[in-house]
Formats: sequence, C-alpha cells, structure tokens
Amino acid sequence: MDCPKCAQAVIEGSRFCMHCGSSLVFEGPGGETIVERVEKTICESPEDPSDKTRLMAPAPAKQKPEKAAKPAKQASPLFFAWLVSLEWPDKEKDYRILKEKTSIGKADDSDIVIKTEFVSRNHAVLSYEDQRFILSDLQSTNHTFVNDKKISKRVLKDNDLVKFGDALYRFKCM
Repeated sequence: MDCPKCAQAVIEGSRFCMHCGSSLVFEGPGGETIVERVEKTICESPEDPSDKTRLMAPAPAKQKPEKAAKPAKQASPLFFAWLVSLEWPDKEKDYRILKEKTSIGKADDSDIVIKTEFVSRNHAVLSYEDQRFILSDLQSTNHTFVNDKKISKRVLKDNDLVKFGDALYRFKCM
C-alpha cells in the first residue's frame, strides 16, 4: 500500500506514514489505507496563539529563613604511595596508602594487617602531613626500622626499606 500524500510504500494497518509523517487511517471493508482528515493544530494555525494566551504566576512561596552557610569541606589532598612486601607471609603484595592516616599492625581492624609473630597489634601509623609521609612507631614491642635504623618517627622517601618487627617492606611514592 502507498501513502496517498507522498506515494511511498507504507506497512498495511499503519496509522502514520514513516516517510512523510502524514496521518493514515485504516478504513473500509476492503482494508484500504487513506489519509486521515484532521483539523489544523495550534502549531499549524495561521493565528498567533500568544494573542489568546494568559500567563499566570503562582503566589510567591514562603521562604524559610536561610541558615548560615557551612564552610565548604576542603578536599583531601591527592597522594599516591604504597608498601610492597619483600618477605613471607605476603611476599610481593602491595598495600596502597589511600588515607591520610594508615594504621599498621596485627589487629584485624588495622588498615594494613601483618600477621607475623613479631608485629604488635597496633604497631605503627603512616600519616600524610604537609605533603610528606611520616611513619610513627606506636611503642611496639619489636620496634619499627627504616633503612636498618630504629625509629620512633621518620619522614619516608621513595624506596626506603621499612621493617615492622620481622616484616620487611619497600616504601614507594610518587
């Protein structure tokens, strides 16, 4: 069947021509498709619809008193560092440092859990302060070492060797 307006083939029973968009109606016992007679819409009318349009504005809503603005939370600094295990039990596993304070120890709630006999439950903490990584020993029984030197607090640099009790790690940062 063809569209009576554009003469393109249309699917039998279609209500609109897929080529020109003309409205089609399926009528009659013979099943012929003819153009539907539709009155012009407001968009097709020669009259200007704005002449008959009235704008109505809702009553102004009651405004709640404004609260004092909270100061914007300062975004956390971006940093990228990790500890790479150099010995058993987790040789070559790396621990990404994703927080400003990372707890290290044997306790299950530590950020980095090291399950060896010579690591304390709360052994050390690695902090990011003033664009530096600072490792602090938490008075652990078997101490914390950086490059074979016992520390209580130390600024870490890329490739430092860090030992928590008997667990050896390499500190990496960018």
